[in-house]
Amino acid sequence: MPAPSQSHAYTTDFHQEFAADTLKLLRRRFLWFVGIVGAIYALVVLIYAIGLGALAFGVSREMAERELVSIRGGYWGMISVLVLIGVDVGVFVWCARQATLRRNDRTKLLGLTFQFFIYRGVADFLLIYLMRNEGFAWSLCLYHVIACGLLPWTPAQALRPLFFLLPLQAAMLVISHKAGWTRDLVWIFLTIIFLLPGLLIAWLKTTRRMGEFKMRFLQNRYGQMRRELVDARRIHEALFPKPIADGPLCFAYSYEPMRQIGGDYLYARFSPPPIETGEGEPALNILLIDVTGHGIAAALTVNRLYGEVERLFAEDPYASPADVLGALNRYVHLTLSRHSIYATALCMRVDIEKDRLEYASGGHPPAFLCAADGNIHELSSTSFVLGAVGPGDYDPGMVEVRLMPGDSVIAYTDGAIEARNPEGRMLGVLGLQKALASCLCGRAELAAQLLMVVEQHRSGPPEDDTLVVEISRRVGGLVVEERPTHGRSSGLPERRDLGARVDVGEAVPTIRP
Repeated sequence: MPAPSQSHAYTTDFHQEFAADTLKLLRRRFLWFVGIVGAIYALVVLIYAIGLGALAFGVSREMAERELVSIRGGYWGMISVLVLIGVDVGVFVWCARQATLRRNDRTKLLGLTFQFFIYRGVADFLLIYLMRNEGFAWSLCLYHVIACGLLPWTPAQALRPLFFLLPLQAAMLVISHKAGWTRDLVWIFLTIIFLLPGLLIAWLKTTRRMGEFKMRFLQNRYGQMRRELVDARRIHEALFPKPIADGPLCFAYSYEPMRQIGGDYLYARFSPPPIETGEGEPALNILLIDVTGHGIAAALTVNRLYGEVERLFAEDPYASPADVLGALNRYVHLTLSRHSIYATALCMRVDIEKDRLEYASGGHPPAFLCAADGNIHELSSTSFVLGAVGPGDYDPGMVEVRLMPGDSVIAYTDGAIEARNPEGRMLGVLGLQKALASCLCGRAELAAQLLMVVEQHRSGPPEDDTLVVEISRRVGGLVVEERPTHGRSSGLPERRDLGARVDVGEAVPTIRP
């Protein structure tokens, strides 16, 4: 069975909540309707009784008796009227009780409103017939307007009881007519005309209520989604490593997602000391991933890749960048590419014991190696985008370069170079390299400074997630100055044990919204 579409799921949720809201409104309004109709009915009976009593005790007893005798059927007709009034009282009480019972669902309660309205119309027709009145049932039009004004009836639902009552009215006119067919047809026509206001009221109320409920529905769903995104962002940020500010090898980063959560990801982990000696500085593994797309879908993909990366390093802590990139390409090709989801990745391993940087780049923008003498070298992509080709055709193309004390590596995702100015011109790799060259004089917080350059170049909100990472080797015992990051995700430096892997899930840097 195919999965329901998003629009179908939205329609189902909306109608389910609208039906629940209609049930609450119907239960409350039906009590009001029964009460108002009962009050009108009691007022009419009271006025008739007072008038009859005034005739009997104030004007003429004979006139009162003639009024009673004028009822169709005489005294038996009067008894029928009294019985009908008693039945009406019982119906009012029973309907009011049914409206308060929680076991009655919307369909049953809606049917009860139709039944009550039809009964009220039939009872009024009988009273008109017994009282020998001519014309049409004014009470039917009055009750119909009240029902359409109070009950959450749609125009179609407002018509349903009329399909039974209008033919019954015509039959009653035919049975009791005295003035010929022409007048009977006029009464029937007038009845239909006076029922139109109720239908108009039902249409206006339904349209307005549907619009107001749709607005509340969207507002509630938006608020719910915002809360869920906050929780999802907290989980997503917990995957990012903490910066390293102490020791011979440091790294920091700045991250600005396009939306609440994004598809850029940074992974950091120290390998155990070399097997041969069991001593020395462990190598630092850095992995940047940029998933196609934005928002929730990209973040969900990142979570899947995070689990795969954890598994890779758990099985082989000494995995080279080529091994990691090849394994990730296989995973993306087999599981994500069928959904047209791909990723670029830059995997690096820094071994300060051998003054060596190994890297493999799968379609990722070129990184920059900033030498201590001020020269900047590009670390270009070495292979295809992850998932584009199968494992048999994928060659990671790992490259080794020297990384000496005082050198730094700047890596980033394509959100940095694709930022557009008001004229629509991208910053580009060359523009970012020029900005990097101007920032090298300070040598502090290059990642945060580059992200600021991107923001100054960009016009309007970000169009893609932006992640900038800096990896640097210290010279001797120099201390990196700790400075505020203006709310970005570069984080606060913290002293670490280089023999342990980078922890995640604690003291996560604040990510700029």
